[in-house]
Amino acid sequence: MKIKKYPLLVATLLVSTFVVIAQQAELEPNPAKLRQHVTHLASDAMDGRRTGTAGADAAARYIADEFSKLGLRPAVAKYMQPFPYVASVEIGKGNMLMARMHAYMSFSAGKDWMPLGFSANGTVENAPAILVGYGITASDLNHNDYSSSKVAGRVAIALSGTPDGDNPHSRFALHEDVRWKAVAARNAGAKALIVVARETNFADDKLSKLRYDNNSGDAGIPVITISRQAARDLLNKSIESIEEAAKTKSEAAYAELPWKISLDVDVIRREVPAYNVVGLLEGSDPVLKNEHIVIGAHYDHLGRGGEGSLTPNSGDIHHGADDNASGTAGLIELARVFSEQKPKLKRSIIFIAFGGEEEGLLGSNYYVNHPVAPL
Repeated sequence: MKIKKYPLLVATLLVSTFVVIAQQAELEPNPAKLRQHVTHLASDAMDGRRTGTAGADAAARYIADEFSKLGLRPAVAKYMQPFPYVASVEIGKGNMLMARMHAYMSFSAGKDWMPLGFSANGTVENAPAILVGYGITASDLNHNDYSSSKVAGRVAIALSGTPDGDNPHSRFALHEDVRWKAVAARNAGAKALIVVARETNFADDKLSKLRYDNNSGDAGIPVITISRQAARDLLNKSIESIEEAAKTKSEAAYAELPWKISLDVDVIRREVPAYNVVGLLEGSDPVLKNEHIVIGAHYDHLGRGGEGSLTPNSGDIHHGADDNASGTAGLIELARVFSEQKPKLKRSIIFIAFGGEEEGLLGSNYYVNHPVAPL
């Protein structure tokens, strides 16, 4: 009876319902488009999208092109927000390590010792040296290998590892990393830090491989690693005896040395541009559009393996379909869905495809410090 009484109202409601359903269907993520984006970003042509490589740059351009097609406004020039990135490091020609007492003792870079990738470049001339055990400062454990006031102005020589040896559950696990040892040495006023290698064969020691961690920055002082053989010659005693002394905090592990150390560190860092891709969808409300929602995903991956991957010695392409081509595809598709909404959202949305995530959240960290809209 009511349907017959109100035919125009019912017809209007039905039409309106179909329109809403149709609009919702258009605004749902499109599986075909998602597949298209994942397939392209995870293809061989992208070569694994390692930050700083041609593959990563090609992926960034692809995302920028998609943002442009969707009518997003470039929040930075051509959608690309560059951030600094060190792609590789190598030993320069100016590296030198020499010890002097009554005579000179010299050591060869690459064979007897190696600068670390995060070492500061610089020169130390005829500086006294001192042993500092394992070179660990841990106030939470009431442990301080730098308690001696004699460290300042000297070259600190520390052992690799911790007093707990190879114990995987060591209480010193958070303080073992050589970067923290460098921070402790610098804070104690040391002019430089020499870390004795853990492996008998220097070439097998992980510190002997020159690499750069973009997440750690410059140590602020020269930091090098020295082979156990060269350290034995320098210290004139077995490294094993020093390790035993350090475990019990015996004075033998904290002795001043008669040698004067001269050191030149020359590490060449090759910087290349890396990018975040940033697009803006402006809101419709004259006031609320000044508030911004950020939707992000990282587009970089691990390239052809190496450091940080599950196959560090592999040369095969790591395609990264699910880390994170899929998330990036979702980002692009969300940009399409939101850009097609009528009426537009009241607030503005910033879509960001971050670079450098695998290297230590580099792109997102850079954006937080260089936002396109006030945080």
